[in-house]
Amino acid sequence: MVDQLLGGLFGAQDDDDDDRRRSRARDFVNRYETGRPEEGYSDEEAYQNFRQVAGRLSPQEFEESASETFGRLSPQERRQLKRQMRERGGGRIDLRDDDDDDDPRQLARAAARYRDQDEGGLASLFGFGGGGGGDLLSSSRGGGGGMLDNPLAKVAMGGIAAMAMKKMINR
Repeated sequence: MVDQLLGGLFGAQDDDDDDRRRSRARDFVNRYETGRPEEGYSDEEAYQNFRQVAGRLSPQEFEESASETFGRLSPQERRQLKRQMRERGGGRIDLRDDDDDDDPRQLARAAARYRDQDEGGLASLFGFGGGGGGDLLSSSRGGGGGMLDNPLAKVAMGGIAAMAMKKMINR
């Protein structure tokens, strides 16, 4: 079961076994959970793991993983993320204008709804991936405000991937 869920993650090849995939997932989860949410893993690793995991999650699993991730942020970081999501969402992010509200569940619900509405999901929201064909580096270099310019994007995508992997491992 875990082999099917984690298959294809971490560059897994046909000869990778379930234990190796599980070990790679545990390593990423442990690095995410140790220290500050933005430390311990690269921008590229956060983005790649998010891309691999996000499409395998049900809307409920995505929302739960996002809520856990956003709950690790400080209230100030959640308010900043909320502002960024509203600004970048082009009116498609359903978040109240009340900047004092920093409920991680509200952010998670909005992120999950956006994911369902937009093919690129959070990756496109933060300026790379998705339908635009951008990537982690070109969006940043091209002035699009990619992940390298936005540590909260790294935390959001890396955290959702890590929390989802943790759930997959523990099934």
